[in-house]
Amino acid sequence: MDRKILAFIALAITMLYGVGVGVLEGQRDVLAPVGGVVVALAWIAVGVFGKDDHKREIQN
Repeated sequence: MDRKILAFIALAITMLYGVGVGVLEGQRDVLAPVGGVVVALAWIAVGVFGKDDHKREIQN
């Protein structure tokens, strides 16, 4: 999948997590660790599954 699309999705997840922590005050005990793991996995997926939109050529 294109790296730009995955990065956009990961950024949206990160922003939603930040808003969720700010809005849901009483449930931070659960939201913080679970949301942190989800955000971390989203950014790891960008690095693992993201493909550049152009191929790099190695010139000798």
